[in-house]
Amino acid sequence: MSSIKAIVRPVIVAKGIRKITRQLATPLVNRRVQTELSYIKEKPFSSEGDLKVKRVAYIRSDFWLKDGSPNGAVAHTEGVVNSLVKQGYEVDIISTYPMSFIRQCRSFHVCTPDGWTTGISELEEMEYNRQLFDFLKKNEEKADIVYQRYGRNNYAGLMYARYLGVPFVLEYNGSEIWMSKNWMRPLRYESLTEEIELCVLTHADLVVGNAEAFRNELLSKGVERDRILIIPNGVDPDCFTPSISGKAIREKLGIGEQETIVSFVGSFGPWHGAEVLAKTIPIVTSQNPNVRYLFVGEGGRLNAVKQIVSDSGVSDRVLFVGFVDRMVVSEYLGASDILVSPQVPNPDGTPFFGSPTKLFEYMAMGKAIIASDLEQIGKILSSGEDAFLFRAGDFRELSDMVLILASNPLLRSKLGASARKKVVDRYTWDRHVQLILDRFDSR
Repeated sequence: MSSIKAIVRPVIVAKGIRKITRQLATPLVNRRVQTELSYIKEKPFSSEGDLKVKRVAYIRSDFWLKDGSPNGAVAHTEGVVNSLVKQGYEVDIISTYPMSFIRQCRSFHVCTPDGWTTGISELEEMEYNRQLFDFLKKNEEKADIVYQRYGRNNYAGLMYARYLGVPFVLEYNGSEIWMSKNWMRPLRYESLTEEIELCVLTHADLVVGNAEAFRNELLSKGVERDRILIIPNGVDPDCFTPSISGKAIREKLGIGEQETIVSFVGSFGPWHGAEVLAKTIPIVTSQNPNVRYLFVGEGGRLNAVKQIVSDSGVSDRVLFVGFVDRMVVSEYLGASDILVSPQVPNPDGTPFFGSPTKLFEYMAMGKAIIASDLEQIGKILSSGEDAFLFRAGDFRELSDMVLILASNPLLRSKLGASARKKVVDRYTWDRHVQLILDRFDSR
């Protein structure tokens, strides 16, 4: 009994302290947020003459991404930063955490959240604005433009841009409020989060969205039409290329030469639809025993996928390799024959707003692709020409497509070559970045 008390008592005390801290912090943090939002609203950016961009301050202020896992957020940061450097811009990165996957930049600074509300997520995010802003102001060399991937409850990048008197570019990947309601848990301070989100969106000099579904959303929130830029995500076609054979990975995993590998790579979010792919495994393998499935990555829905596989009795036809460093993701794609992007519709019926980075990486690898016919995905890919598209969520139709491609290597090669050509022509990170900087850089 005493040992149980020793465990339980600290937990109760910790919860009590958190409750008291929250009660004390809420009015103080709210007051500070209102003061700082007023500062932003009273200092609009005013361009005087041509702007020549040399230095870019790149800010990541989210709290949740802390490694080089194979997911879209990592790929986007890596792609944008590397392309900025490649095109001759000096990039200073300021982040809440180290990012080992970044190989090129002028400087990298970590501003770790460290305040009296630490551990009380939303309040910690709001309080972090002052800490991050003070950190940014210490930079002795002035940036010509501030670029920020929006993090929930964060407006420090916009404050910094106004302090410097330079343009602010906001990378917007969806409403944090919507995502909390539909994919996570409702926010405690939703109204204040919404106020912050609206302020940052409506006062950014350019809001970059990666899917057309964002345009009407942003307009409805008061963002001026000429401050909205919609461009899909992209890929570095030199990093993801058909020349990567994946032979070493096949040998490592014990994959036979005659086996056809169907793969999914991602962070197993609720929008990824990995469960849909898992449901095809017993159907496909019962008709073609040479097919095996490969799942790369970790995340919230991974256990659900594993349960489907276990319940179906097909564990011997599936490989789960878990987390792999982003630097070797292309080798796993190279080891595959068919790559699947089985995204599912939004749970509330709103338009799907994803621009899956995995899709562009799949295309660059020159592999056969099967993807959900959803919004941007169905507009980028042409079914029968550079991919197969199926009705989102329809695992039986997906099964049929896997079986067709598994038995037709020539068709796989044809689709893959067409996909590679399209992505190189239209969807590279270099093109993505240039479209953003063209709005400001008069060089």
